Amino acid sequence: MRLLLFACIALSLAVACAEPPASEPVARGRQVYRALDCGRCHQIAGEGALFGPELTHVGTVAGTREPGVSAETYLRESIVSPSAYVVPGYPDVMPHGFQLGLSQADLDALVTYLTSLR
Repeated sequence: MRLLLFACIALSLAVACAEPPASEPVARGRQVYRALDCGRCHQIAGEGALFGPELTHVGTVAGTREPGVSAETYLRESIVSPSAYVVPGYPDVMPHGFQLGLSQADLDALVTYLTSLR
């Protein structure tokens, strides 16, 4: 199952990022967000679905969710271990294993992108 998920993520990144990978972290994070099709469940600025939490201001909101936990730490943990923080009103259904197909640089860029959404 994990191998299949890894293969799907790797293929998604390769196909969806037919454009050269951006070198600037926020732009690269946006590419990773799109390649992983996060908009299938999350909405940013009116684009995407609202099955999962809305992310337009997640860079601000994430830092208020858990006392003593920074927005960056909260977002990283939410990607690496989706059940760690479940937003009230939403089911605990975010797929586990997204990080398996991501390089550390792409995971960092994704977190940087999400943190930039204010």
